[in-house]
Amino acid sequence: MQQNFTSTQLYISVPVSAASEAAARLAKCIECLDLWMPQNRLKLNADKTQLMWLGTRQQVANLTVSQLEISASILDIGIRATDLGVLLDGQLSMALHIAAVC
Repeated sequence: MQQNFTSTQLYISVPVSAASEAAARLAKCIECLDLWMPQNRLKLNADKTQLMWLGTRQQVANLTVSQLEISASILDIGIRATDLGVLLDGQLSMALHIAAVC
């Protein structure tokens, strides 16, 4: 049986005060995806999974959730992620990508 790989992106919008509940909902959603994917010849690669909070510098500084437990793996929520070859930070500025390219 051949395994196919795909890129999947999940987003959730919540106020900082609801970050813990949002993290729990996101973890549950990823676990559901992890169960669904093999049935459709797909595979969720936890090693390539990236999590990042988006918001203003002040909003991100007020967040207390820094990890998500998903399917017996603990994933750190990072300060940067790569999307289609573009390096992004939590404020969606292009500063990291420009620095990496130059």
